[in-house]
Amino acid sequence: MLGVIGPAAHTMVASLFLLPNFTFVLELIAFLLVLGFIAKYVLPPLRKAMSEREGSIRNAIQAAEEARREAGELAQQRREALEAARNEARQIVDQASQLADQMREEGRRRGQDEYERLVASAQSEIELERQRARDEVMNQVGDLVLRAAERVVGAGLDDERHRALVDEAIAAAQSSGNGA
Repeated sequence: MLGVIGPAAHTMVASLFLLPNFTFVLELIAFLLVLGFIAKYVLPPLRKAMSEREGSIRNAIQAAEEARREAGELAQQRREALEAARNEARQIVDQASQLADQMREEGRRRGQDEYERLVASAQSEIELERQRARDEVMNQVGDLVLRAAERVVGAGLDDERHRALVDEAIAAAQSSGNGA
């Protein structure tokens, strides 16, 4: 087409380049229409979706912060509960130790009481046996004395006199035995 138009037309086309021609105006109108369509029909749902997404992200961040705070509180409660359990365990061990000491002391005291009771019982039994042995020895000594006296005197004694001599010998032996 340039060949059909002469050189004068060519300069005219070049000079029209700076002036907006009708296609430029049509392109501008089409661009503005598309821009208006996008602004009216595309951007509102996009903005709505973006604001919803922003809200959900904000909520997720707040929920994460809340969860982190609750986790911190739970960790603190767990530490406090653990410390309380340790203190309680220490108290239980201390009480058990005290109870064991008390039981050991009570057992020792009972053993000592039983020992003392057995010793006292044994001493009283020994004393009774000693007294029986003394009485038996005194009776035998009294019989011996009586026989010796019968032989020395040469005469028999009646039962009453015999008993009086035996009692007298026993009393003399006891007084000499207690003094010893």
